[in-house]
Amino acid sequence: MSLRILFALALLLPLSSPGAVMAAQAPDAASEATPSLPQDKAKAREAVLERLLEELSKAETEEKGRAVERAVQSVWLNSGSPSIDLLTQRGLEALGDDDLDRAYFYFDEVVTLAPDFAEGWHRRAAIHYLREDYSAALRDLEQTLRLEPRHYEALAGLGVILEDLGDRKGALEAYRRALALNPWLVNGKERIEPLELEVEGRGI
Repeated sequence: MSLRILFALALLLPLSSPGAVMAAQAPDAASEATPSLPQDKAKAREAVLERLLEELSKAETEEKGRAVERAVQSVWLNSGSPSIDLLTQRGLEALGDDDLDRAYFYFDEVVTLAPDFAEGWHRRAAIHYLREDYSAALRDLEQTLRLEPRHYEALAGLGVILEDLGDRKGALEAYRRALALNPWLVNGKERIEPLELEVEGRGI
């Protein structure tokens, strides 16, 4: 597997399974994100996510950044529906087995049954990318970002695809937006530096 694909997978796919990420979430964030009423739950989820993203943007060490990343992912991966979470889990397991057809089946079910769940679109975009169907991947990433504009993994994945398609300027912009949200994004700075030289040239 090429280094570019490995890099893309690091951006398009989660670091861990939903269960592992949920276990790594800070206890206070987990309790705040699950009040009894659905409307309260949505508001609390947003408040937790906003706080975590602020912490992530200001994280001063990689250790702190990775810990907050895991907490952010736990919020993103929590659909609020046990059945959708189970489908997501099975899709991730299929990806771990390199079974793209099975993984696609599960993630396609997720976006069909829960069209407002941004992670379903994000995961399906990864399958499209691995199948080299860039048009479909871009559509799913666009929907991911429509639902969650702060999704730095989707932004970085967008950068990967735009770079593959030769849109260096668009890729640079996407990477910069992702890094503004998560300064510890895997290989983010390494991808930006050569693009800055190519797109903007060296400063005087």
